[in-house]
Amino acid sequence: MPDLRRCGRIFPSGPPVSVALFGINHRSAPVEIRETFAALGAACVRESLLVAGWKEAVVLSTCNRFEVYAVGNGPREHWGEHLSKALEKLSGVAVGAHRYLRTGSEAVAHLFSVASGLDSLVLGECEILSQIKKAYESAHASAATSKRTNVLFQRALLVGKAVRSSTHISMGQLSVASVAVELAKRIFGSLAGSDVLVLGAGETAEKTARHLISSKVSSLHISNRTWERARDLAAKLKADPVRWEAFPSLLAKADIVVSSTGASRPVLSAEVVKRALAQRGGRSLFLIDIAMPRDVSPDVDKINGVYLYRIEDLRAIADENASRRRGEIEAARSIIVRETDNFGAWLESLRVGPEISLRHSHLKPAPKVVAVCN
Repeated sequence: MPDLRRCGRIFPSGPPVSVALFGINHRSAPVEIRETFAALGAACVRESLLVAGWKEAVVLSTCNRFEVYAVGNGPREHWGEHLSKALEKLSGVAVGAHRYLRTGSEAVAHLFSVASGLDSLVLGECEILSQIKKAYESAHASAATSKRTNVLFQRALLVGKAVRSSTHISMGQLSVASVAVELAKRIFGSLAGSDVLVLGAGETAEKTARHLISSKVSSLHISNRTWERARDLAAKLKADPVRWEAFPSLLAKADIVVSSTGASRPVLSAEVVKRALAQRGGRSLFLIDIAMPRDVSPDVDKINGVYLYRIEDLRAIADENASRRRGEIEAARSIIVRETDNFGAWLESLRVGPEISLRHSHLKPAPKVVAVCN
């Protein structure tokens, strides 16, 4: 991610913005730490912070990041450290140098960058917008936000959309799901005729399934812990719905298994995989785990005949694709810096009055490109 602290004025003359950020992501922390925080659950973290005295909290938890934007009490310069200590106590993990802390305008600029896809594993990906929206709406529904935080997150969504409509940042393979399927293609050469099992029925699982269908797999099975969701998604995609307790039997014949559930612990154990291998007649089993926390137990990677790929293994494909869009980062960054400045000016107007307008209209320019978010 470009360092926005070094790219021009970010309202230096105004008061500090009343928000603190604690974060870990795919660049700063290993998967073991990220999944520990993800397993806590966004709602649990948010409620724990509110009970502990924090006034507001929005928790953004995805397969590649865990971030908390919070408003507290006392001297603002200490909010970052206090937030970090509260989260480390809750998780039981001392994150040390793996964390990043931001306060004030730096926290705002970071959120705008995240919404714009500049901080994603897949540069410019669009899924992060819906994830931010869900995180904000969940916090708002729990009375964990105020006017300032409401406007901050609404603004972040507008900035993210403006960056994508005004630049070419969102061209190419633009989601973890699409890159995961691209990885499968590189492994097999072609997915035509392949038998694929998808575990999960959420947004990422559905996107993955759609990319698999576009790749002309011969058989697509969908299994989920909630039968109705598996059944409904399979009906929508004309795939084969599989009850959760029955999916292990499909491991004996599937060419590829892609897993993206919301489980808090692994759903594929070494024991289950070993039983399946014994029935495969010497054929290798390919597993692609794009869940956070991880769906596939780490010890599965030690089993001969199993090839396990995780989110980290998608980086090479994502970087290759992003290299063609590096020039768009500067254009995106200029929008982010401008809107961080505008948000600071609006916040200052709340303090001194009268309240100024953020002029939302200038965030809806005529699009230069049509961003296809896949």
